[in-house]
Amino acid sequence: MPFFLGIDGGGSKTRCVLGDENSVLGAGSSSSCKVQRVGEACARDSLAAAIHESCFQAGISPRQIARTCAGVTGSGRPEIASIMRELIASIVAGDIEVVGDVEIAFEDAFGDGPGVLVIAGTGSIAYGRTSEGAIARAGGWGHAISDEGSGYWIGVESVRAALQARDRGEESELLRELMDKIGAANVDDFIVMMNANPGPDFAVLFPTILAAADRGDALATKVLEKAGIELANLVQIVIERLFADDQPIQVVTHGGVLGSSAQVRRSLAANLACRNPHAALSSHLVDPARGALNRARKRFG
Repeated sequence: MPFFLGIDGGGSKTRCVLGDENSVLGAGSSSSCKVQRVGEACARDSLAAAIHESCFQAGISPRQIARTCAGVTGSGRPEIASIMRELIASIVAGDIEVVGDVEIAFEDAFGDGPGVLVIAGTGSIAYGRTSEGAIARAGGWGHAISDEGSGYWIGVESVRAALQARDRGEESELLRELMDKIGAANVDDFIVMMNANPGPDFAVLFPTILAAADRGDALATKVLEKAGIELANLVQIVIERLFADDQPIQVVTHGGVLGSSAQVRRSLAANLACRNPHAALSSHLVDPARGALNRARKRFG
């Protein structure tokens, strides 16, 4: 009986799902295996920990795995995909495929069918495919120049909005909360920290912004609404590239921002409905590791 492994190698954690042709037999998780962030040695350690945990639950050896599909952040770059393939090959047997993390998420959302997936976590991207296999993407080019509507983008926009309010002479509770979040002693200290090189991870501010919006902070609320608009723009770009004007389209959402913020989801849905009444948002819960497992299964042999 062949065994198959799916790996979701995200920027913050690594998840594995192991199964046979029909059932899930084991799962494992560990820290990030993003080699650009943690280096090759730590990436391998994270992969090994998650893989061995899933194999232990299944009662098999990693050398019994027939095919592995890994969706890994940054593997659109051939050199990263090659490194990850070598690291995985040092742990498991069988065929190994390394693809982008968005591809395994799309696999779980739609299988072989058409649709558009919009992801908003630390970064953001919209990715679509037709029934004929044509694909298109929008966004996802990195936080310095893209990733509109993402957690990082929301952090930057919220800092900007809070400082602009201060420039207008307005009291900003949001600015005080953002300063507290990163441990700034005063506004001058905050400015230095925001402009440091290397820069801060603005995505860590997202929970603070979300909490502020939940209690009715106008600045935070406006930023989250703008995030939904930006994500709707990405989806619309993909739709216009792939689908006819009157064609029904299913849109699935994924990622921590869309999972955590009802405000961003509502804004996305409202703006998408205005621009494309044939697009329908789905409540399907996406599991990229499960998508990787399914991709490994059906490509076996």
